[in-house]
Amino acid sequence: MHRVLGLLAFVWCATGGQSGSGTAGLLLAARAAEPADTQAAFPLWDGHESIEQYARRVNLPPTKTLDLGNGVNLDLVLIPAGKFIMGTPEPKPVDEEGYHKKIVVGRTAFAAAVGVLLVLIATIIIRAIRKRRRPQYSLRRFMAMTVVAGVAVMGGMHWWFSTKALAQAQADYKAALSRYQSSYDWEKPAHEVTLTKPWYMCKHEVMQEQYQQVMGVNPSHFKGVNLPVEQVSWDNATEFCKKLSEKTGMTIRLPTEAQWEFACRAGTTTTYYTGDADADLGRAAWYDANSRGKTHPVGQKAANAWGLHDMHGNVWEWCADWYEEYRPGAVVDPQGPGEGQYRVLRGGAWDGHPRGCRTSNRNGLDPDYRGCYFIGFRVVVVASRTP
Repeated sequence: MHRVLGLLAFVWCATGGQSGSGTAGLLLAARAAEPADTQAAFPLWDGHESIEQYARRVNLPPTKTLDLGNGVNLDLVLIPAGKFIMGTPEPKPVDEEGYHKKIVVGRTAFAAAVGVLLVLIATIIIRAIRKRRRPQYSLRRFMAMTVVAGVAVMGGMHWWFSTKALAQAQADYKAALSRYQSSYDWEKPAHEVTLTKPWYMCKHEVMQEQYQQVMGVNPSHFKGVNLPVEQVSWDNATEFCKKLSEKTGMTIRLPTEAQWEFACRAGTTTTYYTGDADADLGRAAWYDANSRGKTHPVGQKAANAWGLHDMHGNVWEWCADWYEEYRPGAVVDPQGPGEGQYRVLRGGAWDGHPRGCRTSNRNGLDPDYRGCYFIGFRVVVVASRTP
């Protein structure tokens, strides 16, 4: 079966990658994470603070630049330690009965209070008409009217906010259900992942001038100094990391699959970090609808909230992990299985359709395979506290 899938991937590339399913037609499998050390060395991202705020909290610079020589640099941004749901979760139905109870309570309070208020006002007016004088009311009656008016306002607000909350919950459920229905089986089951240590990640996919500077060659089909390097195998990518580590004295490697998805999401739960619609993807990615059949210079599309570009589309990106199916249950600092046949690819490419470019989509190939010009990578640098 694996040989057949590998042959299909090879034939796909040889025919120019014009299959109807795009690069999502490559071998698709999954990997479950194994629990690691549960002692968090750094505080987790709170879900709201900016990277700059988190960087100050953990005493780390928010960005880092590596000098590769000859005026060539590699820019990275800090990615916080954090917790997220990896994969595509099945949404829970909206508790419409609970919302309707809140709506009824608010509506009843509003109606009752308005009714009492009208009675009080009518009583004052009728008394004034009977006595043929201007309407008058005591302090006690005024206080009663004020309390009743307050109840009417609070009831009305409760009614309005509950109605609005129900509509929002229904819309969120509809969007989540659409994401779940459009997902692939290898994205499930969704599971909680905790990443206990921050790291630095390339702002862009590794460019050809950067690869050339470190490796001395440029294997890319589409040539351009600021185009992403492609036609690189997982073995090539890890060799790049090894040489760059030796050059800089830092620990540089490929991201784990969990690190890649957490960084891509940047706190979002939508299909793409820019939203759920194809138009949202167009703001973030080069894919089959806008790429004109080629890669494009990195950094031209919108970055995510943490400053990462091209996490969707342009070229698939190698991850460190071997493929394995997801398993249920929370995990900490997952590294993937210790062995396997295929290495993880993430992000989609210039030839891919929207479904293949989703944040949660997964792919994989043999680690020595480099025959297609839609596969690249980006690197991460291990973060250490500033003394």
